[in-house]
Amino acid sequence: MSSITCPSCHMAAPAGAIFCDNCGYDLRTVSAAAAPPLPPTQHVTDSGSAEIICPNCRHSNIVGSVFCENCGSQLTQLAPPPAKPVQPAVPDPDVTLLPGGVPPSVPQPPVVPLSPATPLAPAPKVVPPTPPSDVDTLVSDTPVVPAPAPTAAAAADFIPGRLVIQSLNISIPVPSGKQIVVIGREDPVSGIFPDIDLDPHGGHEAGVGRRHAQLVLQGGQVLLEDLDSVNGTVINKVKLLPHKPQPLQHGDEVRFGKMVLIYMSK
Repeated sequence: MSSITCPSCHMAAPAGAIFCDNCGYDLRTVSAAAAPPLPPTQHVTDSGSAEIICPNCRHSNIVGSVFCENCGSQLTQLAPPPAKPVQPAVPDPDVTLLPGGVPPSVPQPPVVPLSPATPLAPAPKVVPPTPPSDVDTLVSDTPVVPAPAPTAAAAADFIPGRLVIQSLNISIPVPSGKQIVVIGREDPVSGIFPDIDLDPHGGHEAGVGRRHAQLVLQGGQVLLEDLDSVNGTVINKVKLLPHKPQPLQHGDEVRFGKMVLIYMSK
């Protein structure tokens, strides 16, 4: 293929070109000279990428280009040099390999012999903690279990006994012939008249409610039930949950608000 060399910038142009594509020089007076095409050369940039240099215009083209992007000359793709074949490793006849192809020089993990299974020790018995003797301790919501030893109420069909205010040395008898006895403070305005009125004994100052609690006879057992009082009901320093009757035994300490009494069944 004949080409024209621009006398101004020495850039190659195809035969018959009127102006140089690079500098615009008038090529009509320049004769075409046939010259054997130079093979393209491959160049590696500083970034490591390869490129093909056009032999006519020295333009850099990407590897795999058939024609030059600048002058259109045909490029011959340079084949990359063949990779050096990797020679397979020849085993040493004097070295005996372990199973799996591992040479004996490589340290192996120690083999731990299996021992018969050791029976597990029984789990330690968990002992529940002793509930504190705090007045605010709540009674668990469990069914009421009658005491094994029957009280004097077992042989009767009414609630026996009395409530003793030790600080005042006053004994208040439980009204006879009743299976439910309401304890609180009398209030004629509200129409509340409990069976045991603690208002004359300082019940209002001690925080006793109008309908504070009640004694209930159930299955021959005397039970004490808090009637959702504001200041609470306590048996032997254990606070009752509202409307959850709990057994009441002879000699138990009972507290309505801040008033402390002793229940005597005889």
